[in-house]
Amino acid sequence: MLNISKLIHKPNFIKHLRLGNKVAQTRHYPPANKEWFNSIYAYNKNTIKLLPVADKVTLKVLQSYFNLYSPSLNRKTRLPRIRKRLLRLSTNRILISRPEFKHTSKKVVISVYVCNIQKLYYLRKLVMRLHGVRYLDTEIINNTKKKCLKAVSKVYKQKKKLLKTLPKRNHIIKNYESKYLKSFFSKCLKKEITLLYYRQIISFNKFKFEKTYLLPLTAYIKNIYKKEIEFNLVNLKHLYLNSYIFSQALVTKIRNRKNRLLSVLRACLIMFPLATIDNLTIFNDMYNRKKKLQNSKVNYLRFGNQIKAHDINVIKKEVSISKEKKDIKDKKNSFITVMQNNQVETSNTTDSVLASIKNKSITGIRIEASGRLTRRYVAAKSIHKLRYKGSLKNLDSSYKGLSCVLFRGHAKYNVQYTKLKSKLRIGSFGLKGWVSSN
Repeated sequence: MLNISKLIHKPNFIKHLRLGNKVAQTRHYPPANKEWFNSIYAYNKNTIKLLPVADKVTLKVLQSYFNLYSPSLNRKTRLPRIRKRLLRLSTNRILISRPEFKHTSKKVVISVYVCNIQKLYYLRKLVMRLHGVRYLDTEIINNTKKKCLKAVSKVYKQKKKLLKTLPKRNHIIKNYESKYLKSFFSKCLKKEITLLYYRQIISFNKFKFEKTYLLPLTAYIKNIYKKEIEFNLVNLKHLYLNSYIFSQALVTKIRNRKNRLLSVLRACLIMFPLATIDNLTIFNDMYNRKKKLQNSKVNYLRFGNQIKAHDINVIKKEVSISKEKKDIKDKKNSFITVMQNNQVETSNTTDSVLASIKNKSITGIRIEASGRLTRRYVAAKSIHKLRYKGSLKNLDSSYKGLSCVLFRGHAKYNVQYTKLKSKLRIGSFGLKGWVSSN
């Protein structure tokens, strides 16, 4: 152990303080609900014991609510009939994360992350049906439009020529036209009806997120917790932004016997666009850090009354001088910006909020799948497969050399970890998923 009392009485103690302390960015403290899924204070210990069971029930209720669908509409949009077993194996639905609970004395705030794949799927189908294209591509749609216009113009030109050359046989052409117009109108009607069904499915999907439709769900969950319930639904653009949603989709894909395990794991890694790390900026942060006096009050509290009054006065003077210099620099910079723009800059609130958010870009993923995962219905040995992309390291602690917060002992705050299990005809299997962000 370092003897602090000996260090204090040395003449170069103030110099050591000045050079030793390095100023860095303020430490990021993530919210409590990221560490624990329940943030609660209860007088009775038994209420805390019953929380895991209640959470499981609410998760099942939420999943069943968001998986609701109208079978009549699905039948009308799809020509071949799909069995319920195959519908369960599809990921074209609303996927939800594990809910995070914040308990107060009167109410429970349930925050759920949602990835609406079903909506995107049917919107894509609607656009493809409108333009008569099998694959959604802007170039293909534009080319088909041009071809249709050319064909229509050719027909009208030919019609004009025929009417000029054959004035006596106009009635034959009109009969021919009326005959094929009926078939054309019937095709158009069928197309419009199918488009209407697609719009109905999309609207049904939207209604699930409205307050009026959430009322019976809140009433049902209210009976579990015996408190008022408030939902906080967060829409996600991509699957990989939440590890629970991502691993849930992977489990459903693996359960399908047609899909191979390695092909599923490789395909999921391809969809991950990893953020590029600029090594130059990291090294600049590491080696060109400003050396200033930091935490003077904390140092005084730690050393107590052993520090001399002269040393304290020196520290206070140094802090006040540095503050004055900083204020002058800030005023100068603000004046220059005002002179350049001829108006006071009003910072946009959305940009400032987005800039302050931490862990926006994904830097790594790791997936482990183990269990009875052979395609054949044979009691074979268990398989263990691992795939990863990027790294799970924290930029602040492992690259920049800054201290970071830990979750529950050893868990990193920048890593989302999920552990799921499922079963097949052969046996059960498990899946672990890690998603890191910085």
